[in-house]
Amino acid sequence: MVYKNEIIEKMRAIVLSANLDNTFQATLLSYINEKQDSSMDFGVLCIFHYQAFAQQVKIDEQIISIAAAVELLILSFDIIDDLQDGDADYLWCRDPAMAMNAVLAMLFLTIKCIQESTFSYKAQAIQLLHDFALNSINGQYLDIGNRGKDEASYLKMIETKSGALIALSSSIGATLATDQIDARVINYSTYIGVVQQILNDIRDLKTWGKKNDLLNRRFSLPIIYLFEQPAEYADILKEYYNGTIAEIDTAYFKEALLESGAIRYALAIKNIFKYKALQIIEEMPFNEADKKHLKMLVE
Repeated sequence: MVYKNEIIEKMRAIVLSANLDNTFQATLLSYINEKQDSSMDFGVLCIFHYQAFAQQVKIDEQIISIAAAVELLILSFDIIDDLQDGDADYLWCRDPAMAMNAVLAMLFLTIKCIQESTFSYKAQAIQLLHDFALNSINGQYLDIGNRGKDEASYLKMIETKSGALIALSSSIGATLATDQIDARVINYSTYIGVVQQILNDIRDLKTWGKKNDLLNRRFSLPIIYLFEQPAEYADILKEYYNGTIAEIDTAYFKEALLESGAIRYALAIKNIFKYKALQIIEEMPFNEADKKHLKMLVE
């Protein structure tokens, strides 16, 4: 199931159909182009769940538009995240004021696209969008405040922030097809979001640049593990995070992350959520090809 190019084209079409200044439209289109190499997993999940629950083989053009609207929402959240973290170099980071205006436009274009569709259950889909988007915004608030300083609070934060956006994408597709909110879809989608966030955290720690959580004095599972060990590096980290020392030896902490078991610990937690997701997916009334597609998202 590959609808990436179709989703990107629909994203552009949504922007071009809006009554906006030409230069503002061009800005929004440039932001879409900036992310066109991404997998569009959120939009694909929306389409996937619509087709699976509607039991359709032939794709409905309207659901691609809804998937594109979902991806516009995700792009708006990505922009906000990048502006707040200050750790990216995308186009929108060069003009934060314009980027904030673009975010507002994307949010309302997302809702407008769903409202103007002919789906019978679009009101339910919009309610889901509101609920899950607010959950994710709450999770982002916790993340900005660096509130996930232990395993339990960190996992709760990423369930709320990242898991909610996967659940949003999947549930909108399923609800447009059936008018039902399936708790199983919400649960395994949330677990998929947690798995992907943990893997993303691990990848960021392997690059000692602007996005490295340790250098930015932020928390993730491997860093939480280091903090809790009775070792010298834990004492150094505590001084670095409270501002007592300004810099750390990156070579020393590269080794500490590998040798301490911090990465293995994070992968073990990831696998717990992976198996939770797999257990539910296996029980879903999907064909084997559809189950395989979902399972790939937790590998």
